[in-house]
Formats: sequence, C-alpha cells, structure tokens
Amino acid sequence: MEKWKPPMENLPNILDRLKEGSFFPLFFQLVNSTDFADILTESVITVFTPVEDTLDFITEKEHSILKEALNDETKAKEIIGNHIVYGAYSLRELLDIKELETISGKKIKVDVSCNIREDFEFLIDNACFVDAKINDCEIETANIVCYNGFIHTIKGVIL
Repeated sequence: MEKWKPPMENLPNILDRLKEGSFFPLFFQLVNSTDFADILTESVITVFTPVEDTLDFITEKEHSILKEALNDETKAKEIIGNHIVYGAYSLRELLDIKELETISGKKIKVDVSCNIREDFEFLIDNACFVDAKINDCEIETANIVCYNGFIHTIKGVIL
C-alpha cells in the first residue's frame, strides 16, 4: 500500500470530523472514554463509525454491551479498537480486500462488490452499483476524507 498523503493540508483529522459529524452518540461517548486521541488525530487510519440511527440496526443485547462499556475502559477500548484499522482505505481500495485486522486485533470481514452498469463505461465513481459491508454491517456513507485517513459510516457495531 502506498504511503497516505492527504489531499489537502487543511482537512480536519478523524477526531475533529467525529466531533462535528452526525454519528452514533454512544460511540462518540466511548471514544471520549478512551485514550485514543493520538491515534485518531495523528495515525493514518480508517474508521468504520456507526451511523446516528444505529439503534435501528443493533440488538438490545448489543446496545447493553455498548452502555456497559461506558463504565469499563478496557471494554470501551476494545469496542472502539474494533472499528479502527491502520492505513487509509477508500472504498475503491476495499474492493480487493477480503479481511482487515483492527487495532484491537479483531479480524473483520470486508465485502465490497461493484456491479457494473451496462449503460456506462466501468468507473467505480459513477458507473456501478456498489454493495459494501464490513463484518455484515452495511456501509452507508463511504470515503469521508480526513487529514489522516478515511471514515466510512456503517449500519451497526463491531463487537
């Protein structure tokens, strides 16, 4: 993989983008309860962040686990770490990857496919229907570009 070079110097880092965005509030509370600030601001990473309405996509048990993690820093670090991988991966780069290892050591399944539209020449940006999942969680918004990598929002959590 090539060394990441941000497209613009004045982009916000991932932590700042998480602060300003409409992401799952409980996820952001977990981020704040950990010491991941350096990783989220300085490391070249990709974060799979639960969408704001994640409660619609998770079970009550998963929600309970997340709430319990607010009072357990070790569990909070593991959960947040399950959503972060080292390296900047755009959706295009995820097309050729089947598995990634998170910073907490969990192997997550990557399933990104592009179904070519017959009325266009093949260009992933505008000529195909993309089906993208991370550990069976659908990617809702891809390629939120930050100074130090990418955020992809997912419908669910990685426990």
